[in-house]
Amino acid sequence: MNQIYFASRIILGKRTFFFPLLLLTLVITLWFWRGAISGRGGIPILGRFEIPVQPFFQDDPRWSQEQLGTSNDTIGSAGCALSAAAMVLRFYGVDIDPKKLNDYLIEHNGYEREAWIKWEVAATFPPNKAIHRYEDYPSYGLIDWNLLWGNPVIIRIRRATGKTHFLLLVGKQGFDYLTLDPAEKGRSGVYPFYELGTPIEALRFYQKK
Repeated sequence: MNQIYFASRIILGKRTFFFPLLLLTLVITLWFWRGAISGRGGIPILGRFEIPVQPFFQDDPRWSQEQLGTSNDTIGSAGCALSAAAMVLRFYGVDIDPKKLNDYLIEHNGYEREAWIKWEVAATFPPNKAIHRYEDYPSYGLIDWNLLWGNPVIIRIRRATGKTHFLLLVGKQGFDYLTLDPAEKGRSGVYPFYELGTPIEALRFYQKK
């Protein structure tokens, strides 16, 4: 009887340990699952935190009429990715703006086709303070991890028109990510991502050297 009792206690103890471990594994797996995500979720934040990133707007008259790469577009009409990259590099201490970055990318083969940024080339803008780390599907884990380390995240969405748009996630409040938008909507300040009503389909991020 004593052997049966102790054996049952050991099995029960293993189960008590196993199920929390299984639950933790499931949560971590879902947190780092990569694919299109709603943009509201991940780790909830009590209160609010925001990374202080200087905004650049693609329609700024100082560069809005500049030709974007070798395309027929201008920075004002299609320079959201360029502006988002410039914001991150500026946050890392690089003396940069969308016009300077555009000129640099043109001179250093930094565009694919006519105006698709080569993100790794943008990271080499002198004095090379950034490292291009990731360019792929999003996950809540990747976004939360970067934000908690004070690292702005560049995301790609798709508008109702079918065109893509790039912007930054710079903080969080509860489950809601806070967005810094290089388009006109961003001129009113940082806003919750859910207001865009579209999923996050891809992300890019740099890290400071």
